[in-house]
Amino acid sequence: MKKEIFRGLTSIFAFFLVLSIFGTNIALANAGTINAFLSITTSKIVTPDNGTDTEYFKSGYGELSDENLEKLLLDSYGQCVAEQAEGSVLLKNENEALPLRETERSVTLFGRASADPVYKPTSGAAPASGEFLVTYYDAMKNEGFEINEELFKAYGSSETKRIKRSAGGVYDTADMADIGEESRAFYTDRLQATWEQKYNDAAVVMLSREGGEDADLLMKDDEGISQLALHQDEKDLLQMIKDSGKFKKTIVLLNSPWAMETGWLDEYDIDACLWIGNTGLRGFEGVAKLLTGEYNPSGKLVDTYASNSLSAPACTYATDNTQMYANAGEIQEYCSDDDKYVSYYAIYAEGIYVGYKYYETRYEDCILGRYQADSSVGSSTGGEWNYADEICYPFGFGLSYTTFEQTLDRVEQGSDLITVTVSVTNTGDTAGKSVVELYAQKPYGEYEIKNKVESSAVQMVGFGKTGLLNPGETQQITITVDPYLLASYDYTNAKGYIMSQGDYYLSIGDDAHDALNNILAAKDAAGMFDHEGKTIAGDREKTYTWEQKSIDTDTYRHSRITGAEVTNQFDEADINNLIPDTITYLSRSDWEATYPEEPVSVTATGEMIKAIHGYNYEKPEDSPSVSEFTQGADNGLNFADMKEAAYEDEETWNRFLDQMTIEDLCSVISTDMSGASAVESVVLPATTEGDGIDGVKANFLYGDKRSATAFPGKAVLASAWSTELYENRGKLMAEEALYCNYPTIWCGGGDIHRTPFSGRNFEYYSEDGYVTYFGAGVELKAMQDKGLNAGIKHFCGNDQEHHRESLSTFFNEQSFRENNLRAFEGAFCNAGILDTMQGFNRIGCTYMAQCPELMTGVLRDEWGYKGKVITDAVAGMSYKTHYLDSLSAGTDYYCWDKMAFGGGEAVIASSTIYKHITENDDGYMLQCLRRANKNIYYALSRSMAVNGLNSDSRVVTNTPWWQYSLYAAIAISGLLSAAFCVLYGRSAGVSITKRREKE
Repeated sequence: MKKEIFRGLTSIFAFFLVLSIFGTNIALANAGTINAFLSITTSKIVTPDNGTDTEYFKSGYGELSDENLEKLLLDSYGQCVAEQAEGSVLLKNENEALPLRETERSVTLFGRASADPVYKPTSGAAPASGEFLVTYYDAMKNEGFEINEELFKAYGSSETKRIKRSAGGVYDTADMADIGEESRAFYTDRLQATWEQKYNDAAVVMLSREGGEDADLLMKDDEGISQLALHQDEKDLLQMIKDSGKFKKTIVLLNSPWAMETGWLDEYDIDACLWIGNTGLRGFEGVAKLLTGEYNPSGKLVDTYASNSLSAPACTYATDNTQMYANAGEIQEYCSDDDKYVSYYAIYAEGIYVGYKYYETRYEDCILGRYQADSSVGSSTGGEWNYADEICYPFGFGLSYTTFEQTLDRVEQGSDLITVTVSVTNTGDTAGKSVVELYAQKPYGEYEIKNKVESSAVQMVGFGKTGLLNPGETQQITITVDPYLLASYDYTNAKGYIMSQGDYYLSIGDDAHDALNNILAAKDAAGMFDHEGKTIAGDREKTYTWEQKSIDTDTYRHSRITGAEVTNQFDEADINNLIPDTITYLSRSDWEATYPEEPVSVTATGEMIKAIHGYNYEKPEDSPSVSEFTQGADNGLNFADMKEAAYEDEETWNRFLDQMTIEDLCSVISTDMSGASAVESVVLPATTEGDGIDGVKANFLYGDKRSATAFPGKAVLASAWSTELYENRGKLMAEEALYCNYPTIWCGGGDIHRTPFSGRNFEYYSEDGYVTYFGAGVELKAMQDKGLNAGIKHFCGNDQEHHRESLSTFFNEQSFRENNLRAFEGAFCNAGILDTMQGFNRIGCTYMAQCPELMTGVLRDEWGYKGKVITDAVAGMSYKTHYLDSLSAGTDYYCWDKMAFGGGEAVIASSTIYKHITENDDGYMLQCLRRANKNIYYALSRSMAVNGLNSDSRVVTNTPWWQYSLYAAIAISGLLSAAFCVLYGRSAGVSITKRREKE
């Protein structure tokens, strides 16, 4: 019996030994993430007092303390409410249905989302949950609303749930998403009786849509319709409310950053509709105050709301319509990679015509009777294309509880800037704020048609927002326009930016369509109408025009920042340059002939397959020897000393880099999700990094250690059209990062809403890259100025989640520069940020991290970027681990590179680079490694990571308690398994001896 017991115990502890070793390896690969979760630091800074104030980036609230954190949180929570109040958009308000009067506070909240709103879709950044969340229900109750409790509780106890597509990151799934609305049968006679006599001042209906990371909305779901369309359960709900005849008013809240189809509002007698997007931690306080009239809506749409969400030409090659290469099997065999990482492509056949640039441009050409604009191609009705049939609400649209009059006072054209002055008067009877939207039209003539230079009929080029204006009060708003934003990129002839010859227009308007009608009035056009189809004349007095006498190809030939020539970088991303005549890009010169009705099949050539495979690095013939570099020297410089060293000071930076061994240089280029380890040789403390699109994904180190604030969704902030709110959010997020000790966050969603279906539209600002150009430039500058490295992502062209992993994106250079790159340009060139995260997609066939044309040609050579560039997560996907290619292309370090999946070996760039350099005597790769380190240290030295350090500082590393626990578990399991193994052996020996004695 002893023998069997010892054998069992030996097996048990041997199992625990293996499990401990395996678990320890996994934990060590993710040490930074664990330490961040446990609020553990692995290095201690010892800084002798040499008289230097080492708090280089100070909190505006005084010393970091529990008490001052409370003051910060009051402002952060107030910012949430302000963003929501100013960012929500009033789309409809018949007969002044809103605001609800004090006698109209007994309401029924309809829609299952009332009990389960989408506060924040799933992705990085701070969570919108927990005890500090102000729910929709609580916000309404706090504002004095009486709520139909029985229906609300019925929703809350229902088993109906929203289901997002591609749950868990599974891309090729037949599972359908579900909007999660209740069926008509849910509303029993007992429930309907609850609003017969009471709670019928208003029916407030909440409709939600939810996507997220890895989860686009479906273009065709299990009902056979767009997920952005009104679904049968929603139709039944609205019809039930209408037929009941019990409610004085019906109000709809659109809890969706994805532009839903809203052509049904009149059909169901909806009195008012308020778009609220995603509210974050406290935004519903702002929503409730808008309903009561304490706040007046002043938001404006940053997306076009089409009557048919599939009508945009970009939908031809996006999300559900992403195409697989015709010879995908051949590509997979050559690359030896999972098919989802090498097999798919998307073509930006729409060219520059994304969102309103398509709808408004086609409208102008219809009005002017040219270019076959009224063709049935692309029409949602099947008949002639008609703007009023296609649009519910135009870009920039938004109502108020009052009225405003805007006048264009003057326009002054200087050599560097155009200054526009607008007067805004509150002509109604309620105090409110007004947004001034400024649009431009560039020439489109023979040169442009011949050379395929496309031009939108209107382009937003600036905006401003008034303060709170009382009735009768007037305020002047001044907007400056950089003429650079009026240049067009000519990728076929000049191969650079040009100022077209002809007439230019500037116009203010209540929205993009209104501004365009003003421009058309200045052209003496006729037959204009608004988005509802009502005839209007336009107002030429709101328009300013001038003539460019000749084509100018010189003014913007060179970068205004670096002086480098600006010319074609992305010829290899144009599918027509790889396979001639594959597609015809959409052109307003002939809408009928160029509209992308059906996607084309692409068979990758041999050269394309090699590019997709991606292993291209070869040591240059003129590569210096590693021995030519000094590494490991003692030059007396530490990390803190570099905070004053200019990027251009090569001598000082080389002396600094000379102090590190190759191992030291390699150690900082591999991170887990929470940063990199300390480097003792130059006194770099362990650094933390985190997500942060709408809040720092971390817990405060003070007070009750709650999570950092989840602000309303990025689209809500953008819809406020307020530089003040942009700047305030940036400052507050930087303050919160100080209280979390996070010098870097992946913040600023720079990609565009190429279609309304992309799962991460809630993290990105707008369909228009110019909104992001202006907004991110303000928001992220405020962060960087306070010592927070804001890493805008996902650079660049991550416009969908479906097959985002290694998706080949093909485009012409004009569309990429004027849409996708323009969105990021403001953050890099105007804000001076020092961090960015790449996308998963490819530029043409080249994986983003390996694209020197983007990472070096545009980012550094043209834009003068001095910061660090990180990949998106690389672990577990072999196409991302081409470290030699990516480091030489301009990538600096690797996100989540220490992560081990499924018990496999952790993929670590540092060991790969180290081994290659030392075994191949590759001094060129060592140069690339030194460059990456310079960028990393430069950015960190301009962040709060330098706080607490001076020239005499040193780093003392320590091992966290949980690591000792894991080591102890290994030791104890090992000792016990060995001990019981010995006892088992002895007992087995005794058994054998006794058996022999018996025999």
